[in-house]
Order: sequence, then C-alpha cells, then structure tokens
Amino acid sequence: MGGRNIRNHWLDPAKTVLKQVKEMDPILFSFRVKFYPPDPFRLKEEITRYQVYLQLKRDLLHGRLYCTHNEASLLGAYIIQSELGDYDPEEHTEGYISEHKLLLKQTPKIEEKIAEIHQMQLKGQTPSAMETAFLKKAYTLDTYGVDPHPVKDHRGNQLYLGINHCGILTFQGSRKTHHFRWNEVQKINYEGKMFIIHLTFNEVSGIIFTHN
Repeated sequence: MGGRNIRNHWLDPAKTVLKQVKEMDPILFSFRVKFYPPDPFRLKEEITRYQVYLQLKRDLLHGRLYCTHNEASLLGAYIIQSELGDYDPEEHTEGYISEHKLLLKQTPKIEEKIAEIHQMQLKGQTPSAMETAFLKKAYTLDTYGVDPHPVKDHRGNQLYLGINHCGILTFQGSRKTHHFRWNEVQKINYEGKMFIIHLTFNEVSGIIFTHN
C-alpha cells in the first residue's frame, strides 16, 4: 500500500488495518509475497505456487530479479508459453513478443531470443509446466527473494543489501559482492544508521554497512 510519498509498508496481521492506514491517502492495497521459500516449486498448494510465480514474474519486470540476457530470455519464454500457448504463425505475427512487457530492460535482441525459444523449444508445454520451470530457474538466481536496500560499506562504496533464505547478500549494480550464509552469521546489530554483521569466522569486528 502507498500514499502521496510513495511509501510502502507491510500490513501487520496482528494489528487492525484501519490503525495502520489512517494517515495514508490515497491507499492502494496489493497482495505480495514477503518471505520466499527455498524451494518454491515444491510447495504443495498449487495456488500458493502460482502466487509465488506471479511475484517472481513481477520481480523480473521491475528489475529485482537480476539475471543474464540468456537467463532473462529463457524466463521470458516460459512466461510467453504459459500465457499464449504454442507458437502459431498465423496468430503470433512478427514482433509479437514486443506486445508483452516482461523485463525491465527489454531490448529487440532479447525479444528475438525469447521468440526463438518459444517457437523452437517449448511446443506442447502446459501453463503449469512452464510456471514450474520458471520457479526452478528463478530460485537459483542470486537475487531470488531479495528486497534490495541502498547502503554504503566502510569505504563509502554504494551497494545494495538484501536478505533471503540463503543469507545476507550485497550487490554493486548486478554484481554480487558479499554473501554471508546464515551459519556464518553470529549476530546482527543496528546502531543508528549502521547495520553491523558479526561473523563466526571474523574475530576482529563486525562488518559495517550504513543505510542511506
């Protein structure tokens, strides 16, 4: 949900909705996934798997799910096959991929690759199979489930920090710079704007990031 300042907040299920939105106008409610499971394709409920798929599809569109051009083309082709079905030259005329906004940086070259995969590799695949394939690919990416927050390291370098089921990660652009697995994290402290990570193998001091 958001207001005039484009503020986004998660609703606390333990509190009344009215108290959490009374100072916001206008209000927009959206259904989102907050905690991403480690193996989304293994979720038992089909509707739950589908909701995670929709969230990841949105993450891909908004640039939160970083991936290479080849990975983006494959994920885009899975979406197209799921939504359009098998390629039909009479129905899917030249440039048909451009009618669908799939990626934050969607170029003609990537659209050509998506069309090639859709036409040559995915014939006969059902929407359910494509959504499962999308989940299996997406969860292997470094930014799966990561909500990036701008921070600076102790040298003043601008980074993005995020947390998922694998641990704490930092990125510089689309390049992963740190990955602290949960079994390596001893303690986390907040001191003002400082976010301090104490690691089990680091006997000196914690690794400090400053929130922008």
